Amino acid sequence: MSNWANNLDMLAQNGVIDYDAASYVMGQPMRYVGNPAAPSPFVGQSPASPLPIQPKTDEFISSSDKSNIIKTPSWKKWAFGILTASVLVLGGLKFKSKIIPMLKNLPKTLKLDNVGDFFKNGWNKFTKLFKGKKP
Repeated sequence: MSNWANNLDMLAQNGVIDYDAASYVMGQPMRYVGNPAAPSPFVGQSPASPLPIQPKTDEFISSSDKSNIIKTPSWKKWAFGILTASVLVLGGLKFKSKIIPMLKNLPKTLKLDNVGDFFKNGWNKFTKLFKGKKP
């Protein structure tokens, strides 16, 4: 059975702490001082804790097994394309009276002066928010 005292004993056994932390917490006399040979929280030899295998160089190794990749069926791709195209066509027909005049006026509205004025006026509005406030 593993509990907090066994965990503290394992820390002492592996040299992380050098005292009997469980007896210190419980206010009991020390069972051992330093790296203990006993009591071992394991019955028999302690299990080895191997490190994961590290690569020799820093590289990405892709999995050659492509069977676990989820692939979208082609009928779903076609259905999405048809749905998207129909929404665009129906939206264009419905808002044709608003889109065509807007496209005709687009070169007039995209003058550099208008873009500069937009940012200048926006900055002025932003700075006015802080001018009226005093600390």
